Amino acid sequence: MPGKPSELNGFVLSLNPSSDQFQRIQIFDGAQGLTSALFRISSKSAKAHGSPDLFDEVECVVSCVEQQRSIPFIKELRHVRSFRFLARSPAVFLAASEIGRFYLNNGEHLLDPLPRLLLLRNALESFSRALLPKVVLLKLYFCFSRDEGLAVHESWLSGLTSELRAVAENCLAQPVDQTHTNPSQVTLLLDSLKTWMNEETELRCD
Repeated sequence: MPGKPSELNGFVLSLNPSSDQFQRIQIFDGAQGLTSALFRISSKSAKAHGSPDLFDEVECVVSCVEQQRSIPFIKELRHVRSFRFLARSPAVFLAASEIGRFYLNNGEHLLDPLPRLLLLRNALESFSRALLPKVVLLKLYFCFSRDEGLAVHESWLSGLTSELRAVAENCLAQPVDQTHTNPSQVTLLLDSLKTWMNEETELRCD
């Protein structure tokens, strides 16, 4: 018997061919977190709306063909919003891709995925305004860690030198379109924060 249809509402974070007819799509959903589904490339939805693209925000109706099948099939897909502008700048696309990998590495088994979905949406939207794309990354990593209940403020931020701590506090407090700072210092902060997450927490950063 077919499984009960359900919905996925979120962002496409990976697209991989599963066969000549299907793509395996990983979507970060506000209710289920990171979820995989199979999309038929020749489906009516694909012909009417086109296949989903990386970072697209989508709404899907999915169902399992067989009860034992672990990956559901997408019956209907609607594009909510495209973020193709991310590909216009190599620096922006690299930063967005790093966010995508971060969610792929850490997006399962979250107790409350919805705030992480809102954080992801805000980060992707921020790239259109950011003076430095890496500042968007820094803010997302910090907020994700903080919202997971990790001691990112007490441990990582407080452990920085006074100079770098001042830069970090400015980056975290200012809107991304008003953050004027040395790019090399932002890179140092990012590397430091990623090292802290990899060594002191269960979060994983590439």
